[in-house]
Amino acid sequence: MNKLLSKKQQPAPASDDYDRDRAALFGTSGRAPAATTAMQRPPSYASADPIFSSSSADPANSQGFSTMQEAEAEDVDEEVEGIKQELRFIKQESVASTRNALRTAQQAEETGRNTLAKLGSQSERISNVEKNLDIATIHNRQATEKGKELKTLNRSMFALHVKSPFGKAKREAAEEARIRERFEHDKLEREKTREFNAQSGRRVGEVLNPKGRPGETGYKIAGVAERSKYQFEADEEDDAVEKEIDGNLNQLAGVTSRLKGLALATNAEISSQNEKLDEIDRKNDKLGIGIHLNSERLKRIR
Repeated sequence: MNKLLSKKQQPAPASDDYDRDRAALFGTSGRAPAATTAMQRPPSYASADPIFSSSSADPANSQGFSTMQEAEAEDVDEEVEGIKQELRFIKQESVASTRNALRTAQQAEETGRNTLAKLGSQSERISNVEKNLDIATIHNRQATEKGKELKTLNRSMFALHVKSPFGKAKREAAEEARIRERFEHDKLEREKTREFNAQSGRRVGEVLNPKGRPGETGYKIAGVAERSKYQFEADEEDDAVEKEIDGNLNQLAGVTSRLKGLALATNAEISSQNEKLDEIDRKNDKLGIGIHLNSERLKRIR
């Protein structure tokens, strides 16, 4: 009992000694530990994972995002510039195509004009051939009449050449009718030859020397508003290209219209000449037969 009382009567250790011993035991430096770690606040997502951190919090991330935007803008600018270059290339090709087409059409027009002019000269020569053939036909007819007279005069001197006085008026009337018919026929042939030549001259002249305004064509030049539909950036160079394309197309439309007129006139001229040549061929055959008959008649005259 005395021992127990002695233990109870021992004084309690001072608080400073207690704290010092506790610090030595737990490794703390005089600071009371937190009541419990379970009640501590968990770290935020932003501080725990850099993926969820805002770009404004990190200057490096902000700079990388700006660089990416600049790269995308540069790519867009390059695509736009590529489209511009492609448009310029296509327009230059269009200018070259219209130039080549216009040059080819003008060469074709010049060839057509020369051909039609030669056909006009050929029509004049055909008219002269027909005129000379008609004159030869008249001379052959006169030769036939003279051959008949020569045959009558070459008879025997003892043969009587007295015509019957009866029916003299009828014979004279028939002779006058025959002469009149021949005259009308010859006149009609001359008129036909002259009309053929005149029609050919008018046909060729209307095409080679038109009286209308040469600037009238079926193509309408596009205005500024119309051209702007096909322009990406309407600068001075692009306007000049568009104007040249429109001008070439306008001239090409005019040349095409004139080529059509040349083709129609050439076709009409060739058809007319073919018909006239067929007629000349028939006249020539008839004249050849008449000349042969006169030659045979003259051979039989003794």
